[in-house]
Amino acid sequence: MGTSAEPAVTAAVVPSAGQVGAPSAGRAGGSSGGRDRYLDLWRAAALVRVVTYHVLGWIWLTVLFPAMGLMFALAGSLMAGSLDRTGPGAVGRRLRRLLPPLWGFGAVTLTLLLVTGWRTAPAAALGWGELVWWVFPARTPPVGDQSWAWAYNVVLWYIVTYLWLVLLSPVLLAAFRRWPWQSLALAVALPIAFRFNIVNVGGYFNEQALNVSTYLACWLLGFAHHDGLLRRIPARRYALAVGLLALTGAGWVLAVGWSTGNYDLNRIAGGNTLWSMAFVATVLRFRPRLDWLGRIRLLDRLVELLNARAVTIYLWHLPLGVLAGALIAPLAVSGWVQTVTVRLAAVWLLVAVAVALFGWIEDLAARRRPALVPARVSPGRRGTARSAPSGRVAGAGVPGATPGIAPAAPPPPAVTAPAVTAAVPAASGARRWHRAMASTVAVLAVGLGVMALNLWPGVTTRSQAQPSPAEVTYHLSDLPMLLDGSSERPSPTPATGTSPGSVTVHGQVYPRAVLTAAPSRVRVQPPAGCERLRAVIDVGADDVEVAFAVRADDVTVFESGVRSRADSAERIDVAIARASFVDLVTSSPSGGAVGVWADPQFVCAP
Repeated sequence: MGTSAEPAVTAAVVPSAGQVGAPSAGRAGGSSGGRDRYLDLWRAAALVRVVTYHVLGWIWLTVLFPAMGLMFALAGSLMAGSLDRTGPGAVGRRLRRLLPPLWGFGAVTLTLLLVTGWRTAPAAALGWGELVWWVFPARTPPVGDQSWAWAYNVVLWYIVTYLWLVLLSPVLLAAFRRWPWQSLALAVALPIAFRFNIVNVGGYFNEQALNVSTYLACWLLGFAHHDGLLRRIPARRYALAVGLLALTGAGWVLAVGWSTGNYDLNRIAGGNTLWSMAFVATVLRFRPRLDWLGRIRLLDRLVELLNARAVTIYLWHLPLGVLAGALIAPLAVSGWVQTVTVRLAAVWLLVAVAVALFGWIEDLAARRRPALVPARVSPGRRGTARSAPSGRVAGAGVPGATPGIAPAAPPPPAVTAPAVTAAVPAASGARRWHRAMASTVAVLAVGLGVMALNLWPGVTTRSQAQPSPAEVTYHLSDLPMLLDGSSERPSPTPATGTSPGSVTVHGQVYPRAVLTAAPSRVRVQPPAGCERLRAVIDVGADDVEVAFAVRADDVTVFESGVRSRADSAERIDVAIARASFVDLVTSSPSGGAVGVWADPQFVCAP
């Protein structure tokens, strides 16, 4: 989900730094030209994390750094500021910033899909009418039947969820300001109610309702950040509340991961909301100085560029990640470090090309002069942002004031020595509580990441103390399957004396096998309650190379890398977490290859 992305200073999707009404933004250091470099840095880091996760499939990144919740919180803070400045018209402005980059991406995507053979209407209520969601993404837009087409829409759930939250924001903000803590409590309870079927929307927009409920609490935290509510809570009380929230969220994630072996935060409803909220609340309150960032010019510029083109990067990174994998597959790259380095370098190089080709659309959407490379903030505009009363955007409502820059203030009154003496211990105590809060969340995040990697000494990611329930097994060959990507059907020679569908590979007879010509994708809907897929993968012909992947609800849960007949057969046991559909994807850099999925079976709870 979950996986997985968004951001931009100049984009509609994530707040522009300096527009976020962040108390003490200037004091946090690194604020220039009304921009909050602290939030800029977090936003850039979140974007890099999203790209890395989608390209490499590292599940542990989702619990170590819940980037999606943070981006929704920052977007919520910006949305509150926009509504304060321009009223309901802010909704139209946000959509104007969001939709043109999506339209550019959609135009290229639909052209590519139709030219390469998309001929079947989307299997949804509107048929070809589903294409309307490429214009106004109230639902995830459809893609074609090609085995690689999923890469063009699987991450668009974020855009859809953001759109719904923007449309609801005028009502949400009014309700939040009348009942702030009650609204937050309801937003926390809502995904938990969905998880245990206390609330069930169902119907055509069920997926969108689930996603909105998951991240609504983080969006409201953005409102609280903008209004200064978070700063008004005493440091001790705030740190204790965040610590309790972090322990509850981390415990939930650990319990699910421990019992299922799957720590993907995007697939842990309820736990995702609680853990993301704890992380977001820590980021929005704990604000170290960032004076050092301005002194590292290359890093400072990189942060600025990532923020300025974040929507373009987010839209294009996954299709280009798939393309990068195909381009580097023939290369003789050995070793884990070298493979990761080459793959990430290839992806970011292709992303840079996409930014050069399409990034200017973000400038047009923001009504700026299009530029190949966004200009730096003019030194003459640099200054220190001051916080506005009650967390409102500095300068809002002041004649002649620039939003994000506070008007000139009269000199502060003289402070007597006793007042200074009393303030120092209070500030020191607040810093200690903030550090304790940040340390607690950081330790829990690292612990969850280690558990997701199955590196904790002496334990595994699946509980051995509890007896496993009785299992029911369903063979893939007994279920309806949809084969995409190739009209060629391999014809294995059945082994003598075995049942139809058996195949012999490397001298081993497999009584039930599914063979696919690469590239292709076999889509199957497993029975209810299925949690794992077990199979033996092998290459069905000499002098070819094949890569295998398993995707559960469009999230990659297994990748084999490139294999040949020189490799022995590999037995896989993949967690699919009760997915509604599972894809067995076979690809080959050489073509004409056959992938063998021997004895594939789903393991389900009774």
